[in-house]
Amino acid sequence: MMFPHSTVPYPRQDEIDANEDGVGFSLRMATLNGLTFSDLARVLASPGHLYLPAQASNAVAFMFGCTPARLELAFVRRYFGAQTSGAFFLGHDFLRTYHLRQVRPQLCPMCLRQVQKALAAWSISLITCCPVHGIQLLDRCVCGRAISWRRPSIDFCECGQRLTAPYQPCEPADPRELAVASQITYLLGSAHFRLRATGGLPAAFDDLSVDTLLRLLWAFGVIEENQAADHPRSANRIFSTKEASALVCRAHDRLRSIFSSRVQTPVRLRIAALALEAIYSDCATPADAQLINAIILRLHRSGERRLARRASDIRMQLTLFGDACD
Repeated sequence: MMFPHSTVPYPRQDEIDANEDGVGFSLRMATLNGLTFSDLARVLASPGHLYLPAQASNAVAFMFGCTPARLELAFVRRYFGAQTSGAFFLGHDFLRTYHLRQVRPQLCPMCLRQVQKALAAWSISLITCCPVHGIQLLDRCVCGRAISWRRPSIDFCECGQRLTAPYQPCEPADPRELAVASQITYLLGSAHFRLRATGGLPAAFDDLSVDTLLRLLWAFGVIEENQAADHPRSANRIFSTKEASALVCRAHDRLRSIFSSRVQTPVRLRIAALALEAIYSDCATPADAQLINAIILRLHRSGERRLARRASDIRMQLTLFGDACD
């Protein structure tokens, strides 16, 4: 057994895959070289660390032969400013760090069996299923333990059970979460094809930034049907995969209702409507601002004038997207 008392090159080396997670790559290569995640954490972070920080990416690249720039993109790099904080991941800016799952990873047991790699898209909290296999992601082993990066290898749980199919249960994904997962994966830029689903998001969402799409989904889905509408419970925490799946399905239905001119749950849209102004102020692209404008106008035209009033100072530069939104 080799122990990384220093960050030296190890015998088995590889390049990180274009769709691979940085911490997952580190665990995969540690396993190939007879190391454990705890060994890496002891040298590159702290003995009890549950993930590797972005500052460790250069050392990991040196140890396992990866291109440093490619590996750095696959690590969540947090930043803190005087009035703002967020994270960079996969070349995208995330203004809400709870949209990224650093400590509590999730996985597709069928993908893991086939490629023996942790995909970077699994670190996005609102990707709750695998568009390739049509199944829900797992954040818990069949033994009941939460899946952790601190495990014996990329495909084994701490309990000794394999994390791959058929050793883990595979449940079919809801078509709504499949549509959302496909949309987010498409916007991440890691896929070379588009998976279109019946009942998917309108075409107007195709040019959004990832951050704006995630914040819209969160705002429109965080309030449950039987929940008091005045304030969401723990709205900024990282949800379990099951909870995030339910959130995504609610957001999908509510956004579809707006663009189909059938706003049937105005009370449940109040928090989302009031959040639109904040999302608009952070818009990174004209397409982001354009879609927020369209949503506000549709709420206004549906009779929810009070909900759109807070955003009345937003200058409506465009008419509705028309057929492009439907």
